[in-house]
Formats: sequence, C-alpha cells, structure tokens
Amino acid sequence: MTRIAHLMTPEPVTIRVDTTVAEASQIMATCGLRHLPVVDAGNHLIGMISDRDLRGPLVGRDGAGPVASDEVRGYMTRDLITAEPEEELGAVARRIVDRRIGAVPVVDPKGELRGIVSYVDVLRRLADDADADARALELMEAI
Repeated sequence: MTRIAHLMTPEPVTIRVDTTVAEASQIMATCGLRHLPVVDAGNHLIGMISDRDLRGPLVGRDGAGPVASDEVRGYMTRDLITAEPEEELGAVARRIVDRRIGAVPVVDPKGELRGIVSYVDVLRRLADDADADARALELMEAI
C-alpha cells in the first residue's frame, strides 16, 4: 500500500502567524498554492490558511473578507485534520473526502511539519494507478 510519505510534498512552503494577509496571498499566487501551513519557530504546525480563507482580502471589513494588513492568525484554521508520514493513502483520502478538505498537513509524532498532501495529489496518484492498470490489461490481452 502507498504511504503518505511517498505522496506528500516534503518541506512545503510555510508562513508564521504574524504573516499578513497580503503577504500570504502573494506567496500563494507566486508559488501556485492553495494552502499554506502556519508553523512556529520550531516548525511545529499551529494552523493552516487556504485561499478560501483569504478570498476578498484587500477589499475591507464590510463583510467581504480580511484586510490586507491583518495577520493570518485571525483567519487560519487551528483545529486541523493531520496525517502521519507512515499512514496509508486510503485512510488519508477518506479523511479528505469525509471532511471535505483540500489538503492535509503531514506531521511527525512531535507535531513538526514534514509535508503536505492535497486532494490533487491523491487524484493524481489514482489516475496514475488507473493508467498502470490499463497498460497491464493491454499487455495481458496481447498474450
């Protein structure tokens, strides 16, 4: 079975709680990311901010979203669904589906961030496996 450690993006881009909404938005746009883990100085996971959390950031406080100068600490998710590197893909994929989340941070037993796995990573793996299965069937039929 596939372990999350083999699928995750190791050493993901991270931010700190005092990162501003504008800075987080810029990092996401520049790096093509939709999720940023928020870590402390020891690389311990303390939250996650997503592009959904930052929608409408530069607009103002009229209900449209956070202000650019706000710190992400006020908008990040703190109650996180996480995975450990040795967990199997199926278990983590089930959490992603059941909880309707876009990404799962991967942490070690000490709470240090080791990677991140997104629903796109899971779908990519399923597509690759389906392609491999189709090729195997073609080879079997050719025999």
